[in-house]
Amino acid sequence: MIIQTVAFVIKKEGRERFEGKTSKDVASMLEFPGCLSSECWFSEDKDTCEFMLVSKWESKKDFQNWLKRPEHLQEHRDAHKNKETKPSIVLEKTRKSYEVFS
Repeated sequence: MIIQTVAFVIKKEGRERFEGKTSKDVASMLEFPGCLSSECWFSEDKDTCEFMLVSKWESKKDFQNWLKRPEHLQEHRDAHKNKETKPSIVLEKTRKSYEVFS
């Protein structure tokens, strides 16, 4: 079993847009084979917001399969394609993977 986390520190003005994205991602994970649980945690300070997606998977392969689904890959292609005309709201992204050992 593994735990996947991905934290996004974003510009505060992107909060509403990112709430929609993370809600969609959590719902997608929960319906995907191998996902045991998924949550999004949120915090904010004066200038930024942080969204942390935390998901538990039966195996690393299950999580990788979720990442490789066509709609997820298309989201990333679209984001990179629009990078010049639409500046990113994401200031920082950190992803970690943990194995459950007890």
